[in-house]
Amino acid sequence: MSDGKGTAPTKTPPPGLSFDAFARLLRAQPDSLDAFFGEIGARSTLPSTQATVHCHYLKIDGNRAPRVGALAERLARELVNYSIPRSDIEAAKAADAGQDTKHAVALYRKANRLFTDLGKTGEGGELLLYLMAETYLQLPQLFCKMPLKTSSQMHVHGADGIHGTYDPGTDTLAVYWGESKLYATASSAIDACFESLAPFVLPDGSSTAPQSRDLQLLSDNLDLASPDLEAAILRYLDPDDPKFNQLNYRGVALVGFDAASYSPGSSPLTEADITAALEKSVKSWHGSASHYIKKNQLTEITIELFCVPFPSVDAFREAFLAELGIK
Repeated sequence: MSDGKGTAPTKTPPPGLSFDAFARLLRAQPDSLDAFFGEIGARSTLPSTQATVHCHYLKIDGNRAPRVGALAERLARELVNYSIPRSDIEAAKAADAGQDTKHAVALYRKANRLFTDLGKTGEGGELLLYLMAETYLQLPQLFCKMPLKTSSQMHVHGADGIHGTYDPGTDTLAVYWGESKLYATASSAIDACFESLAPFVLPDGSSTAPQSRDLQLLSDNLDLASPDLEAAILRYLDPDDPKFNQLNYRGVALVGFDAASYSPGSSPLTEADITAALEKSVKSWHGSASHYIKKNQLTEITIELFCVPFPSVDAFREAFLAELGIK
């Protein structure tokens, strides 16, 4: 109700909903990937868009080799966090009383079996997107879709991930639809990524909209190990609840692609050499992103884009499958 002086009514969130409640869901600190990635230049917002681009390169180890295998191993340690519902994890922790670990091991084995052994799998990129969203953006995962797979020989349907946060100032629940693409070139990866992302972040309100199925799955399978938070979020996902009008669709995307900048010349490879070479390509990555954002009518959508050049995306795929022991 207005106080008669023209002030806007106070927006009150449902019980259990707060920015801190989302922060407690996070499993990664902002520096969790500092040993694996460095930043290429400063993050920047593309002109005439709501998209922010983050460019990261793979660091090298003491033998002057890019840490591709080490990154794959690091991602393998995230399988349970990424693939298993929180209530199952909490139950396993409770069951593993004392010195026991068998329930935790069982969850890892279950998570491992969910991943495909397809040679052109994009699941390593999807897992990296999850970890970068949690680490660099501090956006917790709201829904793990991997347990819904009916076969390990297929990828998940719909968006590659769903993350979120809450803004108490505007009483907005921001849902970030995730898409990841690993291609040989930056342009092709960005093109495919935004084409896939667009249907999820451009809602039309109908039951046939691409994101409608994912929203239904999210509503039916919301598992944050916090009944109050789950009940509050469900109000924003209910089209018949006024809180639904405070639901904001956004995008978080990752593109991985080959970059010759990791190849040593006549002298040993250094990180300074890598970043100097890669920085020459940042402008073209930005140009491609701007082009495909406009092409897909995404200029008014908040998007966080991670650009990750690899020595070889195929080598990254192979290293990831090797760490999972399924290749």
